[in-house]
Amino acid sequence: MPPEYEAEMEVTHWFDIDAQIRLLAKAEAERQETEKNKKNYVVMLTADHADGGKRATLAFSAACAALAMDLKAIVFLIGDGAYWAYEGASDEIVTKGFPPLAELIETFLELGGNIYICAACDQVCSLPDEVGVVKQRHPAIQPRGLATILTLMVGGTSVTF
Repeated sequence: MPPEYEAEMEVTHWFDIDAQIRLLAKAEAERQETEKNKKNYVVMLTADHADGGKRATLAFSAACAALAMDLKAIVFLIGDGAYWAYEGASDEIVTKGFPPLAELIETFLELGGNIYICAACDQVCSLPDEVGVVKQRHPAIQPRGLATILTLMVGGTSVTF
């Protein structure tokens, strides 16, 4: 609970439950309003592994930085960037001066970031499967349409890698 409400709660009597409930409700409403007003930071990742994962590493580094700046960060995998949605794609990818890509992706997710893959690109725009091998999408990565991403960009910021 924010400190400004703790002082108010100290002066209320323990039996004044209604006052305490009102203070807690006010604090929660302010927290929700703050969360709602966070600016979206959309990172569009359009590159596959042809550059050794450098652009993907930069994209997820930028997305982690956005979360550290208290922005609502979303990574959108589109076109060739759909490559990174599948399990194992980021394994063994290390760009000098950065943590491994798999670690950046997991850190981003643990910090509350969202990763979406273009619904039209899912299983289509990424590199073809080996014969008989089915790609498994990372369970935290969800398909979304372009309208979803455009909606997130309104009033926010986007960057493309």
